[in-house]
Amino acid sequence: MLRGSVTSPVSVVDRISATEAAEHTQQGHAIVVDARPQVARHQGSLPGAVVVEPDNLSAALAPNSPRRMVGSLDTEIAVVSVQARARMVAEQIASLGYTNVRYVDGGFPAFRTALGAH
Repeated sequence: MLRGSVTSPVSVVDRISATEAAEHTQQGHAIVVDARPQVARHQGSLPGAVVVEPDNLSAALAPNSPRRMVGSLDTEIAVVSVQARARMVAEQIASLGYTNVRYVDGGFPAFRTALGAH
């Protein structure tokens, strides 16, 4: 990985099914980053999620940020955002150096349903 590069160290950020993301988070293997804009979060919250405004990703997640909210760079991260932006948000997080980032297929509605099923 090149320092200062805006290109993600991950060539393609994959999606993760809502069911798989729910299982991983409930087993403690992954964290959820809820990057929905505040107006979209009125649909409900995600218990245990790290809530980050999309415009504040660097401040909340950059490895050198004093306000960093996530542990190591290999932490499994499941991104929930407005469906059209989920992949882009996941790629932004990966560009900060995180190596295990995926976006939740189906977004918030699918993830909430999967959480209720487990």
